[in-house]
Amino acid sequence: MIISFLVIYKMHYRFLTPRECYLLMGFSEKDYECIKSTDLVSKPVMYRQAGNSIVVNVLVAVFNYIYVLTQKNQL
Repeated sequence: MIISFLVIYKMHYRFLTPRECYLLMGFSEKDYECIKSTDLVSKPVMYRQAGNSIVVNVLVAVFNYIYVLTQKNQL
């Protein structure tokens, strides 16, 4: 069903840029510009680095949730 939809409508997609990947992973614009300005890191390596990182906001939310659950179990 999905494949036939793609074939019929010839949907186009685009890849995220390294900048978009870094911003989605919670890095700031300043962090990205610092990495980009060094010219020591190639584009594929930038993708890999962004993909191997942990979104800090998500990690904080998980830890807060675990904390709340442990506090409820202690009562």
